[in-house]
Amino acid sequence: MNIVSVKAKLVVGAVLAFLIVLSSILVIRCIIAPTSSKEVILQREWTANAEYAGDVWASKIGQENGFHLLVKEGSELLDPVRVVRAGSAHFGVASADRILQENEGGAGLVVIASATFKTPVVFLSRKESGIRTPKDFVGKRVGIQAGTNTELVFKAIINATDINQDQIRVVESGWGIQTFLNKDIDVLGAFDYDETIQLDMQNIEYNIIMPEDYGVNYVGTVYFTRKNLITENPKLIQDFLDYLVLGWQKTIKNPEEAMKILTAYKSEINVPKEKKSLIRGIKYFQGENNFLLYSSKERWNSMAESLVKLGRLKSFNYQSNIDYSFLEIALAKLKDTKHD
Repeated sequence: MNIVSVKAKLVVGAVLAFLIVLSSILVIRCIIAPTSSKEVILQREWTANAEYAGDVWASKIGQENGFHLLVKEGSELLDPVRVVRAGSAHFGVASADRILQENEGGAGLVVIASATFKTPVVFLSRKESGIRTPKDFVGKRVGIQAGTNTELVFKAIINATDINQDQIRVVESGWGIQTFLNKDIDVLGAFDYDETIQLDMQNIEYNIIMPEDYGVNYVGTVYFTRKNLITENPKLIQDFLDYLVLGWQKTIKNPEEAMKILTAYKSEINVPKEKKSLIRGIKYFQGENNFLLYSSKERWNSMAESLVKLGRLKSFNYQSNIDYSFLEIALAKLKDTKHD
Protein backbone atom coordinates (compact mmCIF):
# COMPACT_ATOMS: atom_id res chain seq x y z
CA MET A 1 0.00 0.00 0.00
CA ASN A 2 1.52 3.35 -0.97
CA ILE A 3 1.94 6.32 1.34
CA VAL A 4 -0.66 8.43 -0.55
CA SER A 5 -3.43 5.89 -0.10
CA VAL A 6 -2.59 5.52 3.59
CA LYS A 7 -2.77 9.29 4.05
CA ALA A 8 -6.03 9.40 2.13
CA LYS A 9 -7.55 6.76 4.39
CA LEU A 10 -6.36 8.63 7.46
CA VAL A 11 -7.92 11.85 6.17
CA VAL A 12 -11.21 10.10 5.36
CA GLY A 13 -11.20 8.44 8.79
CA ALA A 14 -10.59 11.75 10.50
CA VAL A 15 -13.41 13.42 8.54
CA LEU A 16 -15.80 10.59 9.41
CA ALA A 17 -14.86 10.79 13.06
CA PHE A 18 -15.42 14.56 13.01
CA LEU A 19 -18.82 14.13 11.36
CA ILE A 20 -19.84 11.51 13.90
CA VAL A 21 -18.85 13.79 16.79
CA LEU A 22 -20.59 16.76 15.12
CA SER A 23 -23.77 14.78 14.52
CA SER A 24 -23.76 13.65 18.15
CA ILE A 25 -23.45 17.25 19.31
CA LEU A 26 -26.30 18.30 17.04
CA VAL A 27 -28.52 15.49 18.33
CA ILE A 28 -27.82 16.51 21.93
CA ARG A 29 -28.53 20.17 21.11
CA CYS A 30 -31.82 19.21 19.48
CA ILE A 31 -32.80 17.37 22.65
CA ILE A 32 -31.97 20.19 25.06
CA ALA A 33 -32.78 23.23 22.90
CA PRO A 34 -36.18 24.86 23.59
CA THR A 35 -37.32 24.47 19.98
CA SER A 36 -35.93 24.82 16.49
CA SER A 37 -34.75 28.20 15.24
CA LYS A 38 -38.06 28.75 13.44
CA GLU A 39 -40.38 31.44 14.69
CA VAL A 40 -43.23 30.50 16.99
CA ILE A 41 -46.17 32.79 16.26
CA LEU A 42 -48.75 34.13 18.72
CA GLN A 43 -51.56 35.93 16.90
CA ARG A 44 -53.22 38.62 18.98
CA GLU A 45 -56.80 39.80 18.43
CA TRP A 46 -56.58 43.60 18.70
CA THR A 47 -53.97 46.29 18.20
CA ALA A 48 -51.16 46.58 20.76
CA ASN A 49 -52.24 47.63 24.25
CA ALA A 50 -51.69 46.74 27.89
CA GLU A 51 -52.97 43.20 27.28
CA TYR A 52 -49.79 42.52 25.27
CA ALA A 53 -47.43 43.30 28.15
CA GLY A 54 -46.80 39.77 29.41
CA ASP A 55 -46.64 38.39 25.89
CA VAL A 56 -43.92 40.73 24.70
CA TRP A 57 -41.91 40.21 27.90
CA ALA A 58 -42.23 36.46 27.31
CA SER A 59 -41.01 37.02 23.76
CA LYS A 60 -38.00 38.98 25.04
CA ILE A 61 -37.02 36.25 27.51
CA GLY A 62 -37.58 33.60 24.86
CA GLN A 63 -35.37 35.36 22.32
CA GLU A 64 -32.58 35.49 24.90
CA ASN A 65 -32.84 31.72 25.30
CA GLY A 66 -33.28 30.59 21.72
CA PHE A 67 -37.08 30.45 21.71
CA HIS A 68 -38.16 32.73 18.89
CA LEU A 69 -41.65 33.86 19.90
CA LEU A 70 -43.17 36.43 17.56
CA VAL A 71 -46.18 38.32 18.94
CA LYS A 72 -48.22 39.42 15.94
CA GLU A 73 -50.45 42.44 16.28
CA GLY A 74 -54.14 42.05 15.49
CA SER A 75 -56.72 44.34 13.93
CA GLU A 76 -60.46 44.63 13.38
CA LEU A 77 -60.04 42.80 10.07
CA LEU A 78 -57.95 39.92 11.39
CA ASP A 79 -59.42 36.78 12.99
CA PRO A 80 -56.97 34.84 15.21
CA VAL A 81 -59.21 31.77 15.10
CA ARG A 82 -58.98 31.53 11.31
CA VAL A 83 -55.26 32.27 11.37
CA VAL A 84 -54.55 29.46 13.86
CA ARG A 85 -56.90 27.01 12.16
CA ALA A 86 -55.13 27.68 8.86
CA GLY A 87 -51.76 26.91 10.45
CA SER A 88 -50.45 30.46 9.91
CA ALA A 89 -49.91 30.85 13.66
CA HIS A 90 -49.18 28.33 16.40
CA PHE A 91 -51.16 30.14 19.09
CA GLY A 92 -53.89 32.75 19.26
CA VAL A 93 -55.85 34.92 21.66
CA ALA A 94 -59.64 35.17 21.43
CA SER A 95 -62.70 35.33 23.66
CA ALA A 96 -63.45 32.13 25.55
CA ASP A 97 -67.02 31.86 24.26
CA ARG A 98 -65.77 32.08 20.67
CA ILE A 99 -63.52 29.03 21.11
CA LEU A 100 -66.38 26.98 22.58
CA GLN A 101 -68.69 27.92 19.72
CA GLU A 102 -66.04 27.20 17.09
CA ASN A 103 -65.40 23.78 18.61
CA GLU A 104 -69.06 22.88 18.34
CA GLY A 105 -68.57 23.37 14.62
CA GLY A 106 -65.58 21.02 14.59
CA ALA A 107 -62.74 23.54 14.78
CA GLY A 108 -60.48 21.25 16.80
CA LEU A 109 -59.12 23.99 19.07
CA VAL A 110 -58.12 23.81 22.71
CA VAL A 111 -57.70 26.45 25.42
CA ILE A 112 -54.30 26.17 27.12
CA ALA A 113 -54.38 29.29 29.35
CA SER A 114 -56.57 32.26 30.24
CA ALA A 115 -55.38 35.73 29.28
CA THR A 116 -58.07 37.34 31.45
CA PHE A 117 -59.48 34.80 33.88
CA LYS A 118 -62.81 36.63 34.05
CA THR A 119 -64.49 38.94 31.58
CA PRO A 120 -63.39 42.57 31.88
CA VAL A 121 -66.78 43.73 30.52
CA VAL A 122 -68.53 46.19 32.84
CA PHE A 123 -71.34 48.72 32.47
CA LEU A 124 -70.85 52.39 33.24
CA SER A 125 -73.32 55.15 34.02
CA ARG A 126 -72.82 58.77 34.95
CA LYS A 127 -72.42 59.34 38.67
CA GLU A 128 -75.49 61.55 38.95
CA SER A 129 -77.72 59.28 36.84
CA GLY A 130 -78.91 57.01 39.64
CA ILE A 131 -78.27 53.96 37.41
CA ARG A 132 -76.52 51.50 39.69
CA THR A 133 -78.01 48.07 38.92
CA PRO A 134 -79.20 46.26 35.77
CA LYS A 135 -82.83 46.86 36.79
CA ASP A 136 -82.11 50.57 36.39
CA PHE A 137 -81.48 49.92 32.69
CA VAL A 138 -85.24 49.79 32.10
CA GLY A 139 -86.34 52.78 30.05
CA LYS A 140 -82.73 53.80 29.41
CA ARG A 141 -80.37 53.78 26.41
CA VAL A 142 -77.70 51.10 26.82
CA GLY A 143 -74.75 51.36 24.46
CA ILE A 144 -72.95 48.21 23.36
CA GLN A 145 -70.56 47.33 20.55
CA ALA A 146 -72.42 44.82 18.41
CA GLY A 147 -70.61 41.52 17.95
CA THR A 148 -68.28 42.05 20.91
CA ASN A 149 -68.48 40.69 24.42
CA THR A 150 -70.20 43.87 25.58
CA GLU A 151 -73.26 42.65 23.66
CA LEU A 152 -72.93 39.06 24.89
CA VAL A 153 -72.45 39.96 28.56
CA PHE A 154 -75.32 42.45 28.37
CA LYS A 155 -77.63 39.68 27.16
CA ALA A 156 -76.33 37.37 29.88
CA ILE A 157 -77.10 39.95 32.59
CA ILE A 158 -80.59 40.55 31.24
CA ASN A 159 -81.20 36.80 31.19
CA ALA A 160 -79.80 36.29 34.69
CA THR A 161 -81.89 39.10 36.22
CA ASP A 162 -85.16 38.33 34.39
CA ILE A 163 -85.40 41.83 32.91
CA ASN A 164 -87.56 42.36 29.84
CA GLN A 165 -85.09 43.54 27.18
CA ASP A 166 -87.94 45.11 25.23
CA GLN A 167 -88.08 47.75 27.95
CA ILE A 168 -84.48 48.77 27.27
CA ARG A 169 -83.30 50.74 24.27
CA VAL A 170 -80.11 49.02 23.08
CA VAL A 171 -78.01 51.18 20.78
CA GLU A 172 -74.60 51.00 19.11
CA SER A 173 -72.07 52.93 21.20
CA GLY A 174 -69.12 52.73 18.83
CA TRP A 175 -65.55 52.53 20.12
CA GLY A 176 -64.37 54.72 22.96
CA ILE A 177 -66.34 57.01 25.24
CA GLN A 178 -67.55 59.78 22.94
CA THR A 179 -71.23 58.75 22.84
CA PHE A 180 -71.13 58.52 26.64
CA LEU A 181 -69.59 62.00 26.90
CA ASN A 182 -72.17 63.39 24.48
CA LYS A 183 -74.96 61.88 26.60
CA ASP A 184 -76.24 59.99 23.56
CA ILE A 185 -76.45 56.94 25.83
CA ASP A 186 -77.20 56.44 29.52
CA VAL A 187 -75.17 53.27 30.04
CA LEU A 188 -71.94 52.25 28.33
CA GLY A 189 -70.87 48.64 27.88
CA ALA A 190 -67.13 48.92 28.47
CA PHE A 191 -63.93 47.13 29.44
CA ASP A 192 -62.82 47.67 33.01
CA TYR A 193 -59.24 48.65 32.15
CA ASP A 194 -60.00 50.66 29.00
CA GLU A 195 -62.93 53.08 28.96
CA THR A 196 -62.75 53.50 32.74
CA ILE A 197 -59.18 54.75 32.35
CA GLN A 198 -60.23 57.18 29.62
CA LEU A 199 -62.91 58.60 31.92
CA ASP A 200 -60.52 58.77 34.88
CA MET A 201 -58.01 60.71 32.80
CA GLN A 202 -60.74 63.29 32.10
CA ASN A 203 -61.81 63.38 35.76
CA ILE A 204 -65.31 62.14 34.92
CA GLU A 205 -67.05 60.26 37.72
CA TYR A 206 -69.13 57.19 36.99
CA ASN A 207 -70.93 54.23 38.52
CA ILE A 208 -69.64 50.78 37.62
CA ILE A 209 -71.89 47.73 37.35
CA MET A 210 -70.04 44.41 37.59
CA PRO A 211 -71.59 41.39 35.81
CA GLU A 212 -70.34 38.94 38.45
CA ASP A 213 -72.46 40.74 41.07
CA TYR A 214 -75.47 39.44 39.16
CA GLY A 215 -74.39 35.86 38.57
CA VAL A 216 -72.61 36.35 35.24
CA ASN A 217 -69.27 34.59 35.68
CA TYR A 218 -67.70 34.54 32.24
CA VAL A 219 -64.12 33.70 31.33
CA GLY A 220 -62.50 36.55 29.39
CA THR A 221 -59.95 36.02 26.62
CA VAL A 222 -57.87 32.87 26.32
CA TYR A 223 -54.74 31.49 24.71
CA PHE A 224 -55.56 28.63 22.37
CA THR A 225 -53.99 26.31 19.83
CA ARG A 226 -54.91 23.38 17.59
CA LYS A 227 -55.48 20.05 19.30
CA ASN A 228 -53.32 18.29 16.74
CA LEU A 229 -50.38 20.57 17.59
CA ILE A 230 -50.48 19.28 21.17
CA THR A 231 -50.24 15.74 19.84
CA GLU A 232 -47.55 16.54 17.27
CA ASN A 233 -45.35 18.86 19.32
CA PRO A 234 -46.08 18.88 23.07
CA LYS A 235 -42.63 20.35 23.74
CA LEU A 236 -43.54 23.45 21.76
CA ILE A 237 -46.69 23.89 23.87
CA GLN A 238 -44.70 23.50 27.09
CA ASP A 239 -41.96 25.89 26.02
CA PHE A 240 -44.53 28.49 25.00
CA LEU A 241 -46.32 28.32 28.34
CA ASP A 242 -43.08 28.28 30.31
CA TYR A 243 -42.07 31.60 28.77
CA LEU A 244 -45.61 33.02 28.87
CA VAL A 245 -45.95 32.33 32.59
CA LEU A 246 -42.55 33.88 33.24
CA GLY A 247 -43.39 36.93 31.10
CA TRP A 248 -46.65 37.58 32.91
CA GLN A 249 -45.16 36.92 36.33
CA LYS A 250 -42.52 39.59 35.67
CA THR A 251 -45.10 41.97 34.19
CA ILE A 252 -47.36 41.80 37.24
CA LYS A 253 -44.39 42.22 39.55
CA ASN A 254 -42.91 45.15 37.61
CA PRO A 255 -45.43 47.10 35.47
CA GLU A 256 -42.93 49.95 34.97
CA GLU A 257 -40.40 47.69 33.24
CA ALA A 258 -43.22 45.94 31.37
CA MET A 259 -44.25 49.26 29.84
CA LYS A 260 -40.70 49.88 28.63
CA ILE A 261 -40.69 46.51 26.90
CA LEU A 262 -44.16 47.13 25.46
CA THR A 263 -43.06 50.53 24.15
CA ALA A 264 -40.05 48.91 22.50
CA TYR A 265 -42.50 46.53 20.80
CA LYS A 266 -44.68 49.42 19.57
CA SER A 267 -43.57 52.99 20.18
CA GLU A 268 -46.89 54.52 19.11
CA ILE A 269 -48.91 53.30 22.09
CA ASN A 270 -50.34 55.83 24.55
CA VAL A 271 -47.94 55.14 27.42
CA PRO A 272 -49.72 57.09 30.23
CA LYS A 273 -53.07 55.48 29.37
CA GLU A 274 -51.75 51.94 28.82
CA LYS A 275 -49.70 52.04 32.00
CA LYS A 276 -52.85 52.82 33.99
CA SER A 277 -54.71 50.11 32.04
CA LEU A 278 -52.03 47.56 32.87
CA ILE A 279 -52.10 48.34 36.58
CA ARG A 280 -55.90 48.25 36.73
CA GLY A 281 -55.96 45.09 34.61
CA ILE A 282 -53.66 43.10 36.89
CA LYS A 283 -56.67 41.80 38.83
CA TYR A 284 -57.79 40.15 35.58
CA PHE A 285 -54.34 39.09 34.32
CA GLN A 286 -53.15 37.48 37.56
CA GLY A 287 -55.46 34.48 37.23
CA GLU A 288 -58.19 33.05 39.40
CA ASN A 289 -57.26 32.51 43.05
CA ASN A 290 -53.79 33.83 42.12
CA PHE A 291 -53.09 30.88 39.80
CA LEU A 292 -51.54 32.75 36.90
CA LEU A 293 -53.36 32.45 33.53
CA TYR A 294 -55.96 30.11 35.05
CA SER A 295 -59.78 30.10 35.17
CA SER A 296 -61.58 27.61 37.39
CA LYS A 297 -63.67 24.74 36.07
CA GLU A 298 -66.61 26.22 37.99
CA ARG A 299 -66.31 29.49 36.06
CA TRP A 300 -66.14 27.63 32.74
CA ASN A 301 -69.22 25.61 33.63
CA SER A 302 -71.09 28.71 34.76
CA MET A 303 -70.32 30.51 31.51
CA ALA A 304 -71.27 27.49 29.42
CA GLU A 305 -74.59 27.16 31.24
CA SER A 306 -75.35 30.80 30.46
CA LEU A 307 -74.35 30.38 26.80
CA VAL A 308 -76.67 27.38 26.48
CA LYS A 309 -79.54 29.43 27.90
CA LEU A 310 -78.77 32.18 25.39
CA GLY A 311 -78.74 29.67 22.53
CA ARG A 312 -75.03 30.25 21.84
CA LEU A 313 -74.06 26.66 22.74
CA LYS A 314 -75.82 23.32 22.54
CA SER A 315 -73.74 21.64 25.24
CA PHE A 316 -70.36 21.81 26.93
CA ASN A 317 -67.67 19.33 27.90
CA TYR A 318 -64.78 20.75 29.90
CA GLN A 319 -62.21 18.11 28.96
CA SER A 320 -62.94 18.52 25.24
CA ASN A 321 -62.22 22.24 25.26
CA ILE A 322 -59.71 23.06 27.99
CA ASP A 323 -56.28 21.60 28.73
CA TYR A 324 -54.43 23.32 31.56
CA SER A 325 -51.93 20.47 32.03
CA PHE A 326 -49.08 22.36 30.35
CA LEU A 327 -49.93 25.49 32.34
CA GLU A 328 -49.82 23.51 35.57
CA ILE A 329 -46.32 22.26 34.73
CA ALA A 330 -45.18 25.80 33.88
CA LEU A 331 -46.56 27.12 37.19
CA ALA A 332 -44.84 24.31 39.09
CA LYS A 333 -41.52 25.23 37.45
CA LEU A 334 -42.03 28.87 38.41
CA LYS A 335 -42.76 27.87 42.01
CA ASP A 336 -39.65 25.71 42.15
CA THR A 337 -37.56 28.58 40.75
CA LYS A 338 -38.84 30.92 43.47
CA HIS A 339 -37.78 28.42 46.12
CA ASP A 340 -34.25 28.00 44.71
